[in-house]
Amino acid sequence: MARKSTTAERSAKYQMVWYACAVVLPLLAAWITVRTPELHSIPFALNFSIIAGLGALAGPGPALISILTSVAAYSLPFNPLHEQFNFSIGQLERTVTLLAAAFFLTFLSWKQRSAENKLRATLESLQERTEALSLAQQGSDLGTWLFNADTMETFWDPGSTRVFGRPFVDLDNKALPLDFILPEDRDRFRESIETAIHTGQPLRAEYRVLWPNGDVHWLETRGSKVPGSHHLWRGATIDVTRRKVVESALIRSEKLAAMGRLASTVAHEVNNPLESVTNLLYLIGSDEALNDVTRSYVTLAEEEIARLANITRLTLTFARSASVRAPVKVAEVLDAVLSIYQRRCDLLNIAVERNYTPGVEIEIAPHELRQILINLVANAIDAFSGDKPMLRLHTGYREDRVVVLVEDNGTGIDDADQARIFDAFFSTKSDVGTGIGLWVTKELVEKNGGSISVESGDLGEGIRTRFRLEFPATAQLPFPEVTSVPR
Repeated sequence: MARKSTTAERSAKYQMVWYACAVVLPLLAAWITVRTPELHSIPFALNFSIIAGLGALAGPGPALISILTSVAAYSLPFNPLHEQFNFSIGQLERTVTLLAAAFFLTFLSWKQRSAENKLRATLESLQERTEALSLAQQGSDLGTWLFNADTMETFWDPGSTRVFGRPFVDLDNKALPLDFILPEDRDRFRESIETAIHTGQPLRAEYRVLWPNGDVHWLETRGSKVPGSHHLWRGATIDVTRRKVVESALIRSEKLAAMGRLASTVAHEVNNPLESVTNLLYLIGSDEALNDVTRSYVTLAEEEIARLANITRLTLTFARSASVRAPVKVAEVLDAVLSIYQRRCDLLNIAVERNYTPGVEIEIAPHELRQILINLVANAIDAFSGDKPMLRLHTGYREDRVVVLVEDNGTGIDDADQARIFDAFFSTKSDVGTGIGLWVTKELVEKNGGSISVESGDLGEGIRTRFRLEFPATAQLPFPEVTSVPR
C-alpha cells in the first residue's frame, strides 16, 4: 500500500509540472514571437510546437491549457502583448488553422497514449500470468515444451521444472532426450513419438530417466498438435515418480494380503491330513511284527512329517504373527537350521564352516530367528553351481551389537539386483523363486530392532556373497572384540 501511495504522489507532482509548463511555455513562445520579426509571418509556430509536444508528452489536458494560454497571450485586450502585435485576416486564419491542427495532433497523441497504456497494461498482465505459470510449473513437477516435428527440435519453457534433473540448456541441442532415458525404454518412447506424428493423435508416453545423482525417475509426456499447424506440437512432461511408488506399494500390499490368506488356508488344510498321517505312522511303529529296517523307515517318515508340520507352523506364523521374545542362543538355532539342510549339503558336497563365538545371545522369538536363518541358508545353498562349494557361518560381537554372517562362494548377485534383493516379489530365481523369502527376512530382522545388508563380489578367501545380520545384544557392555567377524 505504501508503495502504491508513493507512486500516486509522484504522478500527481509530475502532472502539476506539466500544467505549469502549459501556462509558462506558451507565454514565453508568444514573447519570443513578438520580439522576433522573422516569426511575425508565421505566428503561433512556436506555440504550435509547444502544444503538439505537450499533447504527446503530457496528454490532452495540458495541451488544451496550452492552447487557451496561447490564444490569451495574443488576443486578450488586457494582455500587454496585444498592443504590440496586430492580426490581419490572413494571419487570423492561419492562426486558427494552426491551433486546430495542434488540437488535432493533441487528440491523436492522446489516443496513441491511451492505446500505449492499454498495451502496457496488457503486457504487464501477461507478464504476471507468465510468472505465475512459471511458479506453478516449478511447484508441480511439470515441464512444458514446444516440439517441431519437421526439424525434430524441442524447445523447453524457461520456467519449467527440471524434470530431467539438469538444466534445460543441456537439452537444447538434442532433438529428443533419448540420452537420459533408460535404454530399455528408449525404443518405446521413440515409437510413441513417431506414431503421434504420423497419425496426428495426442501423444502420451511413460518412461524412466536417470538423473545425474543416480536416481531413477518416472516421467509422463503428454502433448497435442498446435491448431492450424502441421508440424508444431505443444505439451508437458510430468514427474510421476511418487505416483508410481504409490501404485507399486498398493500392488505389493494386495499381493501380500492375498499371499497371507492363501498361506493361512493352505497351512490349515494341510495340518488336518498331517495329523492323520502322524497317527497312522505311530500305530505302524507300534506293531511288534516290524523288522528293524522297516521300523527305521517309519522313524524317518515320522521325522519328515515333523519337519512338514514345522513348515506349516512357520507359514501360519507368517500369516498371523503373534510372538513372544526371549533370549536365544544364536549358535543353537544355526545348528538346528543346518540339520534341516544336512542332506542337501551332503548331496552337493558343501563344506560347512562354523565360526561361533560362545555365549552369543539375542532377544527374539525363537521361530522368527529360525525363519530368518532358514531363508539365508536356503538361498546360499541354491546359489552353488561350481566345484568345492563352501558355506561359512559367523557369530560374534561388534561393540554393543551381535553380528551374524552367512557367506558362500556361489555365483554371487549382480550389482543391479542388490538394490532390489529385499523387495517383495523380486527374485533372481525365475523358475522356483517367489520373491518372498528375503522380504520376510528383512521384515523380521527390522521388527526385532536389527538390520540386514548384503555384499557380493570378490570378498576374499573365495567368498562371493555375504549377508550380514546385526541385532542388539542381550549382554551388558563391554563386549569382546571378535576378529573372526569381518567388519
